[in-house]
Amino acid sequence: MGAAVWQALLDGADKAVLVQDGRGVVRVVSRRAAELFPDLRPGVELAGVAGFTGSEQVEVETTCQGVAWRWLPRRLDADHVSWHGDPTEPDEPWCEKCAQARFLANTSRLLGSSLRREQTLRSIVQLAVPTLADCCAVMLPARRGRVEWWRYTRGGDTEHGRVGQHALRSVTALAEAYSGSATKPMAGHPVGGARLDWLLAGDADSPDSVTVVPLRHEGLPTGALVLVGNGSLDNTEVVRDYAGRAAAALSSAHSYSDQARATEVLEASLLPAPLPEVPGVEWAACYRPAHSTIRVGGDFYDVFPESDGRALFLLGDVCGNGVEAATLAGRIRHTVEALRLVETEPTKLLHLLNKAILTSSDNRFATLVVGAMERLESGAVQVRLASGGHPSPVVLRASGAVEEVTVPGTLVGVLPDPHFSEATVTLSAGDVCMLYSDGVTEARGGSDGREQFGAHRLSEAIGSGAGLAAHDLTRHVESRLDEWLAGRDHDDVALLALQAV
Repeated sequence: MGAAVWQALLDGADKAVLVQDGRGVVRVVSRRAAELFPDLRPGVELAGVAGFTGSEQVEVETTCQGVAWRWLPRRLDADHVSWHGDPTEPDEPWCEKCAQARFLANTSRLLGSSLRREQTLRSIVQLAVPTLADCCAVMLPARRGRVEWWRYTRGGDTEHGRVGQHALRSVTALAEAYSGSATKPMAGHPVGGARLDWLLAGDADSPDSVTVVPLRHEGLPTGALVLVGNGSLDNTEVVRDYAGRAAAALSSAHSYSDQARATEVLEASLLPAPLPEVPGVEWAACYRPAHSTIRVGGDFYDVFPESDGRALFLLGDVCGNGVEAATLAGRIRHTVEALRLVETEPTKLLHLLNKAILTSSDNRFATLVVGAMERLESGAVQVRLASGGHPSPVVLRASGAVEEVTVPGTLVGVLPDPHFSEATVTLSAGDVCMLYSDGVTEARGGSDGREQFGAHRLSEAIGSGAGLAAHDLTRHVESRLDEWLAGRDHDDVALLALQAV
């Protein structure tokens, strides 16, 4: 059937229905839906229209003229989804006060549904239209003295940009509200000859009525809400209340965004650095924290190349997991990076690191393997390994033989006079030396979920990857571990492999 037939069927049902294709574009809108939500029209992207974000998989709640609506999705085929809307409350005799109360209540709920700054700003300008205005804009301070604006116009799209300070002089009362000196909604008027591209679409006429409202809340940089048309000053209390709720939601989103940005920066400083290129060696690694909500944990690794082709590397495990363990893991990595400038002998380096941890206020300890590699004249790679209480590294020969490198030693950061031993391994072309944390061998799975993966299964997994490049071998071992865990929780996991090439 053609689009005209679908349109006739939907209009005849007198229901609020729309059809969205696989690209998120609205294809068909029933007459009832178009009357209630004029911005819903064929050809527009559903994201950002009438309260939709475009990523919904379950029901969506929007508001229209103070009444909450619930939209339920139904998949029609692989490329089309229909949305069926109904008011969440039974029809009641019209009451302006009740409608205003419902509008504000729904506003609070919808504004509080996201802590993402951009989504909150989209919601602020969208929810005001058409109940409070035909067009709504938010003006906020931006970097380098420029003003950030967000705008939504009835029948249009949400737009965003930045403009110079001259925009604050384009509408009367705007500069006063923006500066924080005003406290209530004020009538504004476009200034003749001023640029209004931040407020009006290119072909829009100069508005008859403009209401300027200060956006003020604790912790929020002062801004302004601008409402165009629809007689906003006739509902001063509603406008003031809406602005207060919008400012509170935006303040929360600002705080969350700042905290999220700080967390992201701190996490990035604790994550392993990208593996470097070292002549004669191919590196590969796996890093999986125990907690899926954060990207860091108590396991760590790092590789520090030298200009002469040698490299220092390490893999370790701080007791515990989570942010506290990740903090010490990051300190150890940065400490070793500094200490290697004065000491590159693996055993001596462990002694210096042990002293550094003991002098800190952290009562945690770590296990650690430190290695130093250099390429010999024969083309082979010589690896010297020193261990502080860490599981023994494993060597996979190109022939398929698996060897455990026994390197005993005491824990790092526990005793003032520890014992660290050292072993030397020579890798020929194709040989791989793999370091791992006990999160691998102690991973519990199997039929009852209680049995550990164990060193023997790790050796089997490594041996069955004979002939693979370091990267593929690491992924192969990780895949075997995933099969063993079968989706169960696990401790921090880290693998570091170096292969002579």
